[in-house]
Amino acid sequence: MDFNQLPNKISIIILIFLLLYFNSCTNKPNASAEVNKEALPEEKNTVEVITLEKKDFLKEIVSNGKLSASQQAELYFEISGSIASINVQNGNTIGKNQVIAGLNNETYRLNIRKADITMEQARIDKLDALIGMGYSTTDTVYSAEHEAIADIRSGYNQAQVTIEEARLQLEKTELKAPFTGKVSGIKQKPFEQANLSEPFCTLINDRRFYIDFPLLETEISKVKLGQDVTISPISGANNTTGKICEIDPKIDENGLIWLKAEVENPGQYMQGMNVKVSIKQAISDQLVVPKDAVVLRQNREVLFRYTNGIAYWTYIKVLNENENEYAVVAAEGATLSAGDTVIVSNNLNLAHESEVEITN
Repeated sequence: MDFNQLPNKISIIILIFLLLYFNSCTNKPNASAEVNKEALPEEKNTVEVITLEKKDFLKEIVSNGKLSASQQAELYFEISGSIASINVQNGNTIGKNQVIAGLNNETYRLNIRKADITMEQARIDKLDALIGMGYSTTDTVYSAEHEAIADIRSGYNQAQVTIEEARLQLEKTELKAPFTGKVSGIKQKPFEQANLSEPFCTLINDRRFYIDFPLLETEISKVKLGQDVTISPISGANNTTGKICEIDPKIDENGLIWLKAEVENPGQYMQGMNVKVSIKQAISDQLVVPKDAVVLRQNREVLFRYTNGIAYWTYIKVLNENENEYAVVAAEGATLSAGDTVIVSNNLNLAHESEVEITN
């Protein structure tokens, strides 16, 4: 061993121990900080509650249907000709007897002029026939028999029919609205030949609508004529109310019974619009809770009753439901009555006998 190097090795070992000692002192937690550190408060469950009471529950039957206008007519031109004018566009509202479109009527006006000339000739021939029977040109009263003979001989009756027919043909060159409504389905354009085999347009009276909708035969006993219905378009248009006006007295091959309701247009409804039909029936003396109050525990329906800051779960049975509420009773072995305080929010993660704090 080289004893001359021994002091140097001892010095290195001592230096390493000193470094390790100071490092351990630096990393040691501050004892005073540990003492002064405050514990975080436990977060409380905050909930909203209602007081349970007995009241009428609106049992809801829901179906789907389509709107159909109370009045609708396909309008055709009845005579041939080229389209001279179209006075409306699809979607326009037009009043009863207003002209929707017109055909070129020069030929039909000429036919009236011809009919007028024929009528004048027939009047002269009629007068000649009466003079031949002994009447004078100043006479204005004739026997019914003589006048009938003169009408036939002169062609007066035929001239009357001809002029009436010509006037009727001229009237048919104008397509008029039979009632006030909105125009739909115009496809033709001015100067085209009128297509007599297809409707020129459809006129829709959209002030009132009918809705045809089905119910199951097990539900039909719960509805009647005149019963109120609520109509909710799936398009998001405003809801409105109407009444059942027709119940078909037969069940179809799918086990459905078809009903018809009538509603007024609140302003946004359109022909063929899809709607939800809701029929509500009041059931008295029910314990009613919002749907948010009911949750599942162990695959059973429960709600939480609140007593002195504690949530107690209670097994229940749902008797009926509508869009927003349940009618409930306590399940066997549980208790639930009017006057109980029921939790209606933040109950998804609650356990039996959880501590809670009311926010409402």
